[in-house]
Amino acid sequence: MRPALLLILAAGVLALFVMSCSGGSSAKPSVTIEPLATATPGLPRAFGGKPESKVAAAAVVEASATPATQQDATAAPSAGTPQPAATPDLAPTTGRWIDVDVTHFVVRLMDGTSAVREIAPVAVGAQIDTGEYASTQTGLFHVYNKVADLVFDAPYSTYISNWVGFDPDKANGFHSFLKDKSGAVVDASTGRVSNGCIRTGAEEAIFAFAEVGMPVWVHE
Repeated sequence: MRPALLLILAAGVLALFVMSCSGGSSAKPSVTIEPLATATPGLPRAFGGKPESKVAAAAVVEASATPATQQDATAAPSAGTPQPAATPDLAPTTGRWIDVDVTHFVVRLMDGTSAVREIAPVAVGAQIDTGEYASTQTGLFHVYNKVADLVFDAPYSTYISNWVGFDPDKANGFHSFLKDKSGAVVDASTGRVSNGCIRTGAEEAIFAFAEVGMPVWVHE
């Protein structure tokens, strides 16, 4: 009798094993794990500063076109918007605007034909009107975004603050002198030294004065 009992028990165990492997009604359904969504690599949450390449600049302008990633960005022109060449007739004569003299390294905060404040010396591009991405181009531009935060500036592996963008094609704008991650200035060079942007130690004054849509006239 004992061998027969063992055979019956073995048969029962085998039947249970087959049922558990056959996907019977009591089996749990399989679960598909979706990958986590990630942000676009290399794009800061609050963009300020000039990306290392024109391709990266275009990506940032596109990514920053949403309220979550761009401050004061209404009416911002898209990257690549053609800008007119500078002529004496293009200097505004009414309203508030910003004058940039790349020959004398001066920024003037203007109200009509009067300078409210003169800031000098500032840093401008090592290249002027070459058409290269790293050039400061002359002409009439308009402020298209503002970012007050201290943000990483990739071309120099430093940080900047109080970004005021005005040339989307070259990704040029006003900003502070180069800083470390704590906000201390590490490079206050002026003259023709930048890769197109206008650097200044009076960045907060320019940031407070500037408004999206404000004219910026850059000239020699």
